[in-house]
Amino acid sequence: MIRKRVGVGLLTLAAISLCNSTSATTRELIELRRTPLTPRSSVIQELSGGVLFDPYDELLFRPFNLMNVNIERYGNLSPWPGQAGEQSRYVDVLIGNNGNTNVRNGADTLQGTYIAQPGDSFVWGLTAAYVGDQVVNADLTSGSNFADGEELFGTDARFAASYRVSNRILLGGGVSVFSGNDKIDDASFLLGVGGSYSRQELQQSGFEADFGMRLFSGERSSWSGSLLLGSGSTDLDDFAETLDATGAVTSRFVINQFEVSDQYVELSAGHNRRFLESDGEMAFTFGVRQSQNELDNSDLSFTDTVGVITPTLTLLDQDAVSGTKIYASATTLFTRNWTQIFGRATLSHESVDGSTQVDSLGLIVNEAIDDTNTKLTLVMGLRQPLWNEKFRLVASARADWIDQQTETAFDASTSVTELRRTTTNYAIGVETVLNNVVFDMAWLFGSDATSAATTLANRQTIDLDRLVISASFGW
Repeated sequence: MIRKRVGVGLLTLAAISLCNSTSATTRELIELRRTPLTPRSSVIQELSGGVLFDPYDELLFRPFNLMNVNIERYGNLSPWPGQAGEQSRYVDVLIGNNGNTNVRNGADTLQGTYIAQPGDSFVWGLTAAYVGDQVVNADLTSGSNFADGEELFGTDARFAASYRVSNRILLGGGVSVFSGNDKIDDASFLLGVGGSYSRQELQQSGFEADFGMRLFSGERSSWSGSLLLGSGSTDLDDFAETLDATGAVTSRFVINQFEVSDQYVELSAGHNRRFLESDGEMAFTFGVRQSQNELDNSDLSFTDTVGVITPTLTLLDQDAVSGTKIYASATTLFTRNWTQIFGRATLSHESVDGSTQVDSLGLIVNEAIDDTNTKLTLVMGLRQPLWNEKFRLVASARADWIDQQTETAFDASTSVTELRRTTTNYAIGVETVLNNVVFDMAWLFGSDATSAATTLANRQTIDLDRLVISASFGW
């Protein structure tokens, strides 16, 4: 982080940002980060490109499968009756995750998961995660103060349960809550001269509730469905202040002030079918997700000089930003001798549109966006036992083909950007299974298809060159 030691220069940049923000209100609204800071996937899922699940993943995404999961990592894509195993309790601890997606400074996550089966028909689980990071630089001399700092804090917790109605019907559901705060400060002050202070703070919180079920049809076929409902808030506060010779605040420039409410709903269904002639399975998933993001405040930007408020950007009207995503995937896993081979193809199409009308220093500005994103993802990999099935090598490769169009329309102009590109990333790691203990280690490297979404508003970077480690215990 570069220190801003000259107050005049900082305020000039703030004024420029004020002018630029007048024509990008809707665009900035959708670019604000709205995801938990903590990772919502296991190491084995990262390694397999999202194909293989462990009990932690089932707790997050498919709680109706908790009745039949086991620490010994069966090769099936979805647990089937009879796979409950001997462990009735399960604990997973994520002990390292350098370079979490959307986390700066290599902040690590501390995460723990507990799953218990107190009876023959009921299973419950709880998982919680924490991420925190603080960096402060200070240069304090007689009569002067130059400092900058960054503070990151996030939590993520979930409770879920599963109930077996019969040998054919499983029910499951859960609730999740997450919160995060990302703050950057800059201060520059010289006694008798004056200075400046600036802060950019992004706060987010969310709540999710989901319900699902699985129906077994015979010994080789099953159907599943789930419903997810979520809501949350995303707040951005970006301002700069001028200080007089004594250090008192004389004026404040609020560059961006967003208070956004978020709602979303997702409905998905799937079909699984075992192979007759060999150990393996095919899975098909279909889903649709609808989201909406709406501004709750109208004072988007203003100046405050000795208590006198002068609006610089005021929201007059809006058509809330709404997004629709439709996706379908086909996944397979089969065994050849000692080797498990897996693959998946996923096709998704997403559209986003919305508009705002703002008063920018007396000038009425209308902005509308209309974006589309079509994406094809291919994953292939293998899990190879190296020593009596207790030590396994897992490797995978992933390729994304993306066709993206971004359109922004103003009163007198329209800007359209079309982008077609491919990205690849790879993963390699080891999995050790020793009775009631599992140890996972993954090395992930390559580019990421979502890195283009990085914006100045959240200043996040995505680094896939990272090591992920976890340890699991059952008894």
